[in-house]
Amino acid sequence: MKKLKYTLIALLVLCMTGCNESSFLEEDPRASLYPENLLVDYSGFQSMVTSLYGMMRNEYRRADALGGGLPLVLHSAWGCGVDNSWSNNSHSDFKYMYYPSQINQTDLQIFQNIFQWCYRIINTANMVISRAEGSGIDWKGTETEAAAHKNKIIAQARFFRAWAYRHLTYSFGAVPLSTEEITGMNYRNDWERNSVESIREVMEQDFAFAMNNLPLREESNSKISGAMARHYLGELYLAMDQPSKAVEVLKPLAEGSEYSLITNRFGKNSANPGCPFIDVFRTPMYADGNTEVLYAFVNTEPENSAFGTAEVYMKSTYKNYYSNDGVINKSNKYDPDYTSGAATWPQVFWINNGGKGAGRCVPSRGAFRLYNYKDQGTQDDRVSDYAVVWTINEKGADGKITEFLNNGKMVVDTTVTAAMLDDNKTTIKKYNWPTTRKWDYVAPLLANGDKDGCYQDIVYLRLADTYLLYAEALLKNNQAGEAIKWINKVRNRSNAVSITEAELTAGGVDFILDERSRELLSEEERRHTLIRVSQEKGGDERDVNNYFKRRMRQLNEIAGRDARGMNSYDTPVLFPIPQEFIDSNTGRQLENNPGYL
Repeated sequence: MKKLKYTLIALLVLCMTGCNESSFLEEDPRASLYPENLLVDYSGFQSMVTSLYGMMRNEYRRADALGGGLPLVLHSAWGCGVDNSWSNNSHSDFKYMYYPSQINQTDLQIFQNIFQWCYRIINTANMVISRAEGSGIDWKGTETEAAAHKNKIIAQARFFRAWAYRHLTYSFGAVPLSTEEITGMNYRNDWERNSVESIREVMEQDFAFAMNNLPLREESNSKISGAMARHYLGELYLAMDQPSKAVEVLKPLAEGSEYSLITNRFGKNSANPGCPFIDVFRTPMYADGNTEVLYAFVNTEPENSAFGTAEVYMKSTYKNYYSNDGVINKSNKYDPDYTSGAATWPQVFWINNGGKGAGRCVPSRGAFRLYNYKDQGTQDDRVSDYAVVWTINEKGADGKITEFLNNGKMVVDTTVTAAMLDDNKTTIKKYNWPTTRKWDYVAPLLANGDKDGCYQDIVYLRLADTYLLYAEALLKNNQAGEAIKWINKVRNRSNAVSITEAELTAGGVDFILDERSRELLSEEERRHTLIRVSQEKGGDERDVNNYFKRRMRQLNEIAGRDARGMNSYDTPVLFPIPQEFIDSNTGRQLENNPGYL
């Protein structure tokens, strides 16, 4: 494992939190970078925790933030190549997203980046946790206040450590367990792969500490809260086959009064045609009235709204590249900004159509079929024009927006062509396929209209996800009658009809997975969810009849094809331990996951 470069992290903290230029220049530049000079009081520890928030944000940034040239959002490593999504405009590091059997390369940059990113978070969290126990730290305030400040710092660090191990264990399975700060004195090259069970014991303790030492609701939902810790601890108990504990942990969050689903129009989008479901994404902050979002990334600086603070790539990855379609690119030719020369055609096209996408990942046809459960395909807000791109906007010479049609016909469709099913093709590029509007963002400047990145405040975790976790826990705890209440709260908010206890009992976990797809398409780390339920009660994630591979064959018309490995036990589902790490661990020989050479 590569040694953490503490000086770089400290420098990052100084840049993020700001400093007085003259006093900074008076200090010894080298000494000012070391944690020994930062972690001496409450504000210093707050600054180091801020760096953990910044690292967490990388999940919504380009996957090549730690190296390589990977033009997809990091989140897509788990959000695509699953039952409800395949890779459309692909990349060589992500072949498994449309051809799962091609996951068997152990030296791909994406796997290295995930591994290093998670351990960078873990190593930084370990440093905060261990140094917070040092003597002589000024925690500020009275004795009671100082103790609370210390516990809040440790709680956040322990949350981040457990959260990073959540990614690692779902992605790679057994990995090295590190709970101490790595220094030059204890640097190791003889790491072992600790069992998932032993790692989850530490995760349980970490999430529980965070849950008990952070308020259920912080003053801002851009801060880690007890609610987030409860959510992930509940999920962890489900992964540990302890549904009764999951029910106990999730109940105060689901049934409490601190959070609630958005059921009425609200926020900055409420004056436009829409629905409560999509309003949640347009106005995700507590301060603006959002009672549903447990956590959001803040991206916009009001004084610099054209550029923001740190661009995210959710829109670019999960929205299709409509401007590259041979028919759609005939639209918007009479837009006044284009004909006057004020903007290029791509700029006006994307400003008129919710912001630029690159078509990297799209919903499977099976994902769209799920919305038609009980004939709700034309009623469910989650698959309506407000939530999914079913039409293309065109601005005419008069400045009015109308639907662009090709010889009177809609140009967006889900027709599966023979070329899409060609198992020898290396990419698909079906650029008129419908995709989600959840991440839409229109740049405030014409010149930025065709930029990939976006800068809006953006949803990370919602109460609707908690409700569905709670329903799953209740179902597995033999409380199906209670479980349907929480599923129906989610469904009814989007005008989908209620389900019955008999229907849930008949559908079982598959119904929960269906509803999670309908509600959380492109939000949840879907691969994590499918691996979790496939491994429950000792299940083998590579089994061809488990939830992962069976649902891939049933719902994913591209990646689920037999020729692409989802009907073969030999196709791995866990990612490979990066070969770079195996080679550098010279003090102990490590075996990779089954299915990798």
